Amino acid sequence: MATSDVAICRLALGHIGAEANIVNISPPDGSAASGYCATFYPLARQEAIEMHPWSFAKHRAALALVDNPSDVWTYAYAAPSDLIQPQRILTTSTLDAFGFFPFGGLLRADEVALFTERGSAQFDYEDDVILTHEQDAVLLYTRDVTNVGKFTPGFTMGLSYLLASYLAGPMIKGETGVAASLKLRQAATNLLGKAAANDANSSVESNQFVPEHIRRRA
Repeated sequence: MATSDVAICRLALGHIGAEANIVNISPPDGSAASGYCATFYPLARQEAIEMHPWSFAKHRAALALVDNPSDVWTYAYAAPSDLIQPQRILTTSTLDAFGFFPFGGLLRADEVALFTERGSAQFDYEDDVILTHEQDAVLLYTRDVTNVGKFTPGFTMGLSYLLASYLAGPMIKGETGVAASLKLRQAATNLLGKAAANDANSSVESNQFVPEHIRRRA
């Protein structure tokens, strides 16, 4: 598995038959290849992450209220700065110590407020704002991940081919470069599709998530 963004860039350069001896992309090391990688690697990484709700990119965050621009939605929240794709607004419910959902009334000491992860409260996402009717909203979302140590081997290889598809145009040029770019993108799509299937089969999603600050209320 690649251990750095430079290692992924070297893989990508190898896929197009270019010299893969760059030493840095942030900042670029002065070579043309490093400059192209510095430009296209973040785009390719974010595109690959956006393709699937990867386990390594899944994150939950309590959202902060902002001025509400909507007359339809009750609450408006600032979207997380590392948001790639919102998945769900977790909905709250209660569960007593014996595992039964009460029919109503106030929480007792042996009841716990929790978030259910099946389904979602209704929400809309526009202009970096999450709009919903859910109070104290918690967002489950796909975030941008820059630590390549979190990537699976399949994702890493797919990302390297996707990056290569970006690099082929400026580095090979002409119709040959266009053809190479299309072929590399197809390879990336196939590899990332397989990696996504493996990722989906690697875990069983929990029905419930109880944040620490709510567990302390019990």
